[in-house]
Amino acid sequence: MRIAHPRTSAALLLAGLIALSGCSTDPGPEQLQKAEGRYQELINQQVPVQDPAWTEVAAWFEAVPKDSKVRPEAEKRLAALKAAREKAPPRPLARPGATGHGASDVEAKRAACESLAKKMGESRTEATRNMLRKVLEACQTELVRLEANDHPPGEGVHPPGEAAH
Repeated sequence: MRIAHPRTSAALLLAGLIALSGCSTDPGPEQLQKAEGRYQELINQQVPVQDPAWTEVAAWFEAVPKDSKVRPEAEKRLAALKAAREKAPPRPLARPGATGHGASDVEAKRAACESLAKKMGESRTEATRNMLRKVLEACQTELVRLEANDHPPGEGVHPPGEAAH
C-alpha cells in the first residue's frame, strides 16, 4: 500500500473543503432581500403599520435563520416594526407633568416643526415641498408665539401692574 505525498494530500483536502463550502449556502440573504423588498414597497405605498401586510413582512424577517450572517439586519427591521406598531400611551401619560422632555407645548410644537422639515426634505415633488413649506412656516410662527409665552415652572409671570402673590 502506498501513502500519498503530503503535498498531494493537502491539495486534495483543500479541494474537498472548497467543494463542501460551496454546498452549504446561507438562505438568509435571499429571505432578507425578499422581506426588504416588501418592506420598502409598503413604505412607498404609505401603508399604515397596523395593516396586516406588515405582519407578513415581520414573519419574513423572522424567517431569516438565527445563524445567518444577515440576521442582525433582520433583527433591526423587526425591532423597528415592533416599535412602530406599539400604541402611544394616552395623552396624559404621553405628557408626564410640568417638566421633562416632551412635557411642554413648546417642545411638542418644536418636534412637530422638526418632523415637517424632515418630510419637506424627503419630498420628491416641488408641489409637495411648497405645500409642506407653507405648513412649516405656520408651525414655526406658532412655535415662536409659544416660546414667547413659555416660562419655567415657578417663574412668576404676571401681567403688568399686577403683583405676585
